[in-house]
Amino acid sequence: MRGATLAQMVNDLRIEARFDPDPALSVNIVPLLKRTLVRTQEFLYDEFDWPFLRVTRDINIEAGSRYYDFPDDLNLERVQRMDVLYGDQWRPVERRIDLDHYNAHDSDTDQRLDPVQLWDVIDTGDAPQIEIWPVPATAGRIRLTGIRSLSSLVEDADRADLDDMMIVLYAAGELLATAKDDLAEVKFSQAKARRDTMQGRTTKTRNNRFSLGGCPPEPEERERVTVAYARAPAP
Repeated sequence: MRGATLAQMVNDLRIEARFDPDPALSVNIVPLLKRTLVRTQEFLYDEFDWPFLRVTRDINIEAGSRYYDFPDDLNLERVQRMDVLYGDQWRPVERRIDLDHYNAHDSDTDQRLDPVQLWDVIDTGDAPQIEIWPVPATAGRIRLTGIRSLSSLVEDADRADLDDMMIVLYAAGELLATAKDDLAEVKFSQAKARRDTMQGRTTKTRNNRFSLGGCPPEPEERERVTVAYARAPAP
């Protein structure tokens, strides 16, 4: 299930990896167990666009403003689409700004035009930001759709975003493999079966959905967006 606490997964991992389940007798390995669980969840998170982690985040845009901060909980490398509200309709904004676009409407000289048509990621010095083109002539709103960042998994009460059994079984397989225990392959096999089940359920659920009013379909789970830094802003 999703939402298991770190403390619960540590206890489950002790048992699956053949450590003594009594915390008092295996306290020295707790940091290892926690780190293995955290890293395992990060790996599984990176390998698949879990639909239940997909979120939308709106950003208010201002007339004459070209750059915007990313929402704190949205993974900038997992942004799957952007739309702009123009009038009463959401319109898709494509990713990629190049010199031909600046030649058409030069953002450096504050040439403004509605609606926003393109976007990209730019490193402005402090942190990656969103650049939109053309520079908007009026205030409005853009909407980002993508996979949110993983929640913190540090304290015992912190909860996992992904299925705990899948995480624990993969982590147990790694620990057992390090110990050259033949049970490692069994755990890896169980973990893969659990992963296939979890991914199959999410894919089946999505394939059974329908759209109203001709709305564009959501991005595929395995779609990836690679961050490409644009040119630095003119001083």
